[in-house]
Amino acid sequence: MAGARLSTIIPTYNDGPRVRGILDLLGTEAEEIIIVDDGSTDGTAEIAAGLRRPGLRVIRQDHRGRARARNVGALAAAGSVLLFLDADVRPTPGIIAAHLQHHRDGSAVAVQGRVRPDPSALTTTFMRARHLLPDLTVRRRVRLSPMHLTAANLSVSAEAFRRVGGFDETFTGYGWEDIDLGWRLARAGVLLRYDPQAAVWHDHVETLEELLPKWRESGAGAVALWRKHGRPRSLGLLLEIAPALLPLKRLVYGSGALAGLVRALRPWAERRGYLPLCSEVYNFLLWREFYAGVFAALTAGPPPRR
Repeated sequence: MAGARLSTIIPTYNDGPRVRGILDLLGTEAEEIIIVDDGSTDGTAEIAAGLRRPGLRVIRQDHRGRARARNVGALAAAGSVLLFLDADVRPTPGIIAAHLQHHRDGSAVAVQGRVRPDPSALTTTFMRARHLLPDLTVRRRVRLSPMHLTAANLSVSAEAFRRVGGFDETFTGYGWEDIDLGWRLARAGVLLRYDPQAAVWHDHVETLEELLPKWRESGAGAVALWRKHGRPRSLGLLLEIAPALLPLKRLVYGSGALAGLVRALRPWAERRGYLPLCSEVYNFLLWREFYAGVFAALTAGPPPRR
């Protein structure tokens, strides 16, 4: 597939100011770019359509989530390789060539690119504390674990993507639709690779208050992922929701007294700029929301079959 054509798909929701920036950074290397506006209310679609860039297509849909938006973009794509990027990343030079080199022979491959926090986003105590330590996760270059997949910077052969059915649109909350795709691709014999040279900077200043409801959604999504794939013990351990772990998790994160103490520590640590303590406080509060979502999902039981 020496002449493989790559289509870049960018789902976006209220990211109007970022659209122009990501298109500028992709440069002329990107032949086809499909922006799928997921029901934005900030004029994102109008901003994108007004750029009049060659090879750019803008598709609008009702607000139905990133999984649906990515599938819509993939369906419209003409390329034999699909590159999924999030709207809040800054691609580095040569990213498309870095992805494409893995797809030249036409084999069924998915390539995870590197996602790093943008230094310019580390402007608040929360952001600095969250990224206090470097990401030391070991990622295999070949046969990457599906647990390491993120569609913020992921390429996959269009044939393999469509063969496994694309993203599961029932994952409407925060996260897991990309990891679920990774599991299905691996089971279908698609080789998962990691290439740190295909890099993006994650340019998003997040807040604790913004992330807390997302982590609750993530907890519910983790249960849905575990159930979908047959509740294997290994996946339950990786997701940290295996039944053997839950009594301890409930004891730690379900304690109102401990949560009250941690919340009281937060302003004290923030005023003094104690980033290691801030990091522990933020992590506890986020994981508390995650397990609130886990226990709510387990209590509610699996959704009815469609």
